[in-house]
Amino acid sequence: MRKLTFMVMLVLILLIFTSCESPKISEDEAVSIVLESHSRGSEEAEIKAVSHRFGEYKVEWEIDAACEFGTDYIDDQSGKMVKGEETNC
Repeated sequence: MRKLTFMVMLVLILLIFTSCESPKISEDEAVSIVLESHSRGSEEAEIKAVSHRFGEYKVEWEIDAACEFGTDYIDDQSGKMVKGEETNC
């Protein structure tokens, strides 16, 4: 019984430590990636909100002139866009 309890505790500790890696890119870098992706000429994307959860930055943006808005998810280790959602009026 002690061995089983020890093994379960060890696995839980390892899971906690491996899932809590510190981000390799900063919040500002994630915002920069989104701005570069959505700004076109005179139409500049405006960042509405940024949050960090589960290894991703969630960046909400809007372009008033083009009536576009959306949310992009940026991987905090590689800086690549994982997923993007966009809506046009």
